[in-house]
Amino acid sequence: MRTMRREFFGRLARTAACLALLVPAAAWANTAPARMALVIGNGGYAGAHALANAGNDARLMAKTLTGLGYAVTERHDLDRAGLTDAVAQFAERLPQGAIALVYYAGHGMQIENNSYLTPVDMALSSPKAAQVQSYALKSMLERLARARSAVNVVVLDACRNNPFRPVDGQRYRSFRDLGLSPVEAPRGTFIAYSTAPGQLAPDGKNGNSLYTRTLAGVLREPGHGIEGVFKRVASLVRRESLDDQLPWYESSVAGNVVLGPGGAALAVAPVRSAPAVAGGNRQASRGMQAATDGETPWYREMGAADWSRLDWEIQQRVKHLTPDEIPGLKHKAGGGSVVAQTVLGLAYRDGLDRARDARSGKTLRFNANNTVAWSWLKKAAAAGFPVAQAEIGEMYYGAHGVARDLGASRRWLEQAAAANYPRAKLDLLQLNLESSGGKADPQDAVRSLFESLGIPKPGQAGGR
Repeated sequence: MRTMRREFFGRLARTAACLALLVPAAAWANTAPARMALVIGNGGYAGAHALANAGNDARLMAKTLTGLGYAVTERHDLDRAGLTDAVAQFAERLPQGAIALVYYAGHGMQIENNSYLTPVDMALSSPKAAQVQSYALKSMLERLARARSAVNVVVLDACRNNPFRPVDGQRYRSFRDLGLSPVEAPRGTFIAYSTAPGQLAPDGKNGNSLYTRTLAGVLREPGHGIEGVFKRVASLVRRESLDDQLPWYESSVAGNVVLGPGGAALAVAPVRSAPAVAGGNRQASRGMQAATDGETPWYREMGAADWSRLDWEIQQRVKHLTPDEIPGLKHKAGGGSVVAQTVLGLAYRDGLDRARDARSGKTLRFNANNTVAWSWLKKAAAAGFPVAQAEIGEMYYGAHGVARDLGASRRWLEQAAAANYPRAKLDLLQLNLESSGGKADPQDAVRSLFESLGIPKPGQAGGR
């Protein structure tokens, strides 16, 4: 009997050992992977290049990640050797299967299609010298790729300007020319940028950059996977900046990874053994467009007060636009800003140049170009931007640069009204009353409009 028991338990042990070889270790683990973060804030640059908020942003991110259970290493104002050592030491400490997050706030730049993080002691002498003195983003990614972590997340709240052009009067997270170049994320890596290639990310107001402040808030929200976090951040940043800042990312992470609350229940898939996605290691939805793919656009979540603010801002931008601002505006519009596209369309429609009439005191605009105006407005309207759609509807209605077509006017206005855009609803009310030949009851039409705008009718709570 004793011999039989020994043989039975021996067979059981051998069977368990075989199963252990067949089943991935993650399937047996009930514990969450280690979460570790390296947070770097470089703001102590010399003279005009100093960044007031980079240190604050690093401290906010370190506090946020610590509260989410990350083991955080926080470093400030690093030179090139400091950046190299900080990343190397962090990567060396990463345990098997960890989630590693590296956050950088500071200056960044692109030279010869390569991206660099700028040490605080870099002397600006020439592009070639800067390549030697700066810390290459590629070096960081390669070092993390050799670590034992399962997932590497790199967050760059850095502007993308080249430091070898004159400084303008604005405080941007970079020195000069636009654009950190796109980089292919190594397998198992997620790279988040505070703004799209070729665009600017301001240093921010009230102590923090808009991107980091928004990211810190979204990370605390439960229920977001890794892409969900950065899509949510992108939507909020685009809304608050009125599409002036367009967050962007590259990803080669397979499976769902939770960075915020709920990560304790996560069993990380063997990300590094996952097959590469189409197009190298990049996600098919890579880039700035990933900010809105599958998500409700930021301009479809606005109330009447938000629309009023946006309408006023667009009017002011068109009114005060000068010819020397056109190249920068085209740059933003080409990067996907629907607000910039609409402003350009209206400016070209009304005329880029202006002069003051000595008799009336009015400002007259001239040098209009309806062809260019139409192309920009159609681009924004095709992206679903209600302001551009309403402008096109009004152009068809009033025969402004195009033959009058009430059917086309209605179609464009209905699209804009579907986004709860008040001006489009008012335009539709006028169009419906006109089309009815006097048969429609104006009071019924107004009541319907009030209902659609959420304004209480007389006799209701809040009414008069």
